[in-house]
Amino acid sequence: MAHSVNKLTATLLLLLAALTMQAGPVLHDLDIHVELLDNGDARITEVRTMSIDDVGTECYIVMGFMNGSTVRDLAVYDETGREFDNIGEWDVDESRSWKAGKCGIVTKSDGYELCWGLGDEGERVYTVCYTVTDLVRAYDDADGFNFMFVAQDIKPAAQHAQITFTSEVASEIPQEVVKMWAFRYDGDIQWREGAVVAETARAMEGSEAMIVMLRFEKDFLHPGRSESGSFEQLREKAFEGSSYSSDGMDFEDIFWILVIAACIILTPIFVVWYLAYVWWHRRKAYENLMWFRGLPYKGSLKKSYEVLDSYSWISYDNKNLISALVLKLISIGALRIEEHTVQPTGLRKITGGQPQRKQLLAIKELRTDEKTPDRFLLKRLYSIFAEAASDDDLLQPNELRNYIKKHPGSIETFLTNLKNTRDISKCDKDMKNVREVLGMRLFLEDFTLANERHVTEVALWKDYLVYAELFGIAKQVRKDMMRANPEYMNMDEVYRQLNNTDILPAITYATLAGIGDVQKASSSSGSSGGGGWASFSGGGGFSGGGSGGGVR
Repeated sequence: MAHSVNKLTATLLLLLAALTMQAGPVLHDLDIHVELLDNGDARITEVRTMSIDDVGTECYIVMGFMNGSTVRDLAVYDETGREFDNIGEWDVDESRSWKAGKCGIVTKSDGYELCWGLGDEGERVYTVCYTVTDLVRAYDDADGFNFMFVAQDIKPAAQHAQITFTSEVASEIPQEVVKMWAFRYDGDIQWREGAVVAETARAMEGSEAMIVMLRFEKDFLHPGRSESGSFEQLREKAFEGSSYSSDGMDFEDIFWILVIAACIILTPIFVVWYLAYVWWHRRKAYENLMWFRGLPYKGSLKKSYEVLDSYSWISYDNKNLISALVLKLISIGALRIEEHTVQPTGLRKITGGQPQRKQLLAIKELRTDEKTPDRFLLKRLYSIFAEAASDDDLLQPNELRNYIKKHPGSIETFLTNLKNTRDISKCDKDMKNVREVLGMRLFLEDFTLANERHVTEVALWKDYLVYAELFGIAKQVRKDMMRANPEYMNMDEVYRQLNNTDILPAITYATLAGIGDVQKASSSSGSSGGGGWASFSGGGGFSGGGSGGGVR
């Protein structure tokens, strides 16, 4: 009896611990608008959409390393539009009830903390307005700033954050007068419809921050504060350790030139060694290989792709993985191939083109759970398709490519998780699963022969079609299945869609083309200030921000 009580007590304690770990406020969205004034000051409005519970007494924003700038005109509003009382100097030690409906500033030796009371629990929206003086500084060659707008180690970290920069002096910031760079987060920075927008591509983590550096041509703004030296010096300091490449040649450039030269000389030797190395490992993996009729890695396409990539002579085409993921979404009902009438557009519309019947991807409901293999990749790809689709939830290839090109941050997380580090020695330690992947490909290649041996795995045929796409043998496998059991293939609606895949190559190509557009734009314009991916490192010499903030 005592033993049962102890087990019950332990279980309750574990449940309590789990609930405690899950408790706490959530910062769903952080939307920052920075209006740049003609004198270089910035009027900043932060909208924080949050879930508040009984943890903490106040929210606060860390503003350190101000480099001579000041913060003033603090105002805070809640979701009802009520303005909080600004009491001036803030007391962090007061109670939650005392802080409710109030805001204030803690002045520190290196900056400020902008504070306001949490108030009631529930879904809350706090709008925080303040002015940072002399954000934009005048340099010898240009005007600009390098500022941390979102500090690192905010708790809770933002699930999504966006910073939009506009100008008081013009209805829009002309693209030709501004250059832009961003640091310390996963996402991008772009010129969009007259504004500069920095946006995260996924939920932020504690060590991440959002630093933005903007450079303006002279006379667009008229900053009241000047700095000695050039903006170029500020840029070079920010580029140190970043993924942006500096102009000019320094010692590090010369070092890498020598390394490249050495690689060219040693490449033939390395190629021979590498081919021998792969051949030896492939021989071990393929020795006495047998058919495998199940699903390797419990159905994970990504893990199977990693095996194929590692045991290939050259890198395995991730186009096959993207196509397989699209087919998987079709097989689980999240996407559906439908034929619709499409009205002419562009030149065809001008020249009197007629409506056409085309296959389109219809966006349906995605249903997954924690046990769904490749759940994250499927959800991310599905969300890209859903966001790119027109209002009628129908997706055309050109819509997909245009969407990815205009919203590069939307695909960044998908690409990050799609990548594979080729490591054949790591695969060797998991030889059972490796041989299952290779054995399944052999089985599908010999599918007609396997059918003559009375294959009964009809329940897995949908998955076989998906894996055939991953293996690059989909066309042949579809023909073999149709020959083996045409009645079943024609009867099942999903099979008809998986077999009728005229649109699949177009969707896959549009995805890859959109990725190529983004990568080309990022590599060609990122360092020069034309926008693109944010650098996950670098940004040194910034003002503002620091570490901390959130709820306490």
